[in-house]
Amino acid sequence: MDLIFQKGSKESPKGHALLYFTNKDNSSEIWGTYIITLPIEVDIKKYMPPFLVNDNNAINSSDFNSFAFPPSPELIGTIENMQDLAELRDEDLIDGGNIDINDSANNMMKINEILSQYLNLYLNNNSKQIEERDEKDSEDTNVNSLMYEFMNVNDRMTELSKLLSKLLFAIGNSQDSLIAECEKDIESLSSFYPQNHKINKIVEYTKIKNKSEIAELYFKRCLYLAKENYEKVEEYEKLIEQQEN
Repeated sequence: MDLIFQKGSKESPKGHALLYFTNKDNSSEIWGTYIITLPIEVDIKKYMPPFLVNDNNAINSSDFNSFAFPPSPELIGTIENMQDLAELRDEDLIDGGNIDINDSANNMMKINEILSQYLNLYLNNNSKQIEERDEKDSEDTNVNSLMYEFMNVNDRMTELSKLLSKLLFAIGNSQDSLIAECEKDIESLSSFYPQNHKINKIVEYTKIKNKSEIAELYFKRCLYLAKENYEKVEEYEKLIEQQEN
């Protein structure tokens, strides 16, 4: 059966939801449980006594990717109670239909069936988002590479300077996603430099606290190397050697 979302959607499930049922003998009476999918994969055997692990080799970590608690619906009150709770906690809200409140075994089976469907929706949505993100990252990388390819030497050095400044800002503000983005762009740009320009050294020292002077020396060495001013290159190599030693 298709899940009926009263709040949220099957296209983008949150990974946690309030699931409610209506008492078939009293439509104003609402029963419910809470279902959740774990964002972290757990090897449950690590938390079991050894004697239990030996006797339960069939236990699979995937069996604990999601669960419902309580396992059988509990009396909640009215539908308004569930709606208010879902809004307050920002939960998905799923209508599980009618149940016989006296048939616990069947109700537990119904919950497990809905839980399995919800888990599949959540995993499929996550996979889709990851694919879309990777595709976008790939497109961005291709666009940048094309742009770098048509830059002259001076433009590439200017771009490298901008990216290093951006990287310093990201490091200073502990913006991990921006740091990763800068490193990716610098790596793409560095592919248009010979290895002896040592772009990796510039990045390495930029990321080390109190080593910005060495990063600047490597940058200037790279600049003069790109301009084929080997006298200056030798000068900065000596300065780098002094600083590193």
